[in-house]
Amino acid sequence: MADNDIQSVTALINGYLDAYNQGDIDSIQSSVANDSNLVAYGTDEGESWHGWEEFSHSRKRFFHAVEEVRWERGNPVIHFSQDGNVAWFSEELSGNFKVVGNEHKCPIRFTGVAEKRGESWRIVQLHRSVAVEGFSVPYLETHGVRFD
Repeated sequence: MADNDIQSVTALINGYLDAYNQGDIDSIQSSVANDSNLVAYGTDEGESWHGWEEFSHSRKRFFHAVEEVRWERGNPVIHFSQDGNVAWFSEELSGNFKVVGNEHKCPIRFTGVAEKRGESWRIVQLHRSVAVEGFSVPYLETHGVRFD
């Protein structure tokens, strides 16, 4: 893959995450698909958005509710399709949130898909998750799934 595409997708991810640090909905908009093709999933039940309109509405509500967001960044891992028009990425983050004067810290797994549209890249799918220890495996085991 061309170095400029790696740099462009890295800059795209950085711009998206930096927009949260700045509470800047316009920078989020310039990082993601602004149409009905955008798909985003958050960490909680009900955090499922399809299209820019739904997602932007939720981000505005988020910025209104949270006093401060700061991401401690990992190193993004980026892969490209053979034709170079699709990239998928993953990164381990630590989210630092300030709400009603209280600080909260949460490890977050961030993954997504970016598509090259013309000369620019846009995130078309993203997902954030929080690893929960001791939930999924014990639940599945009580329902007959074995991992040995």
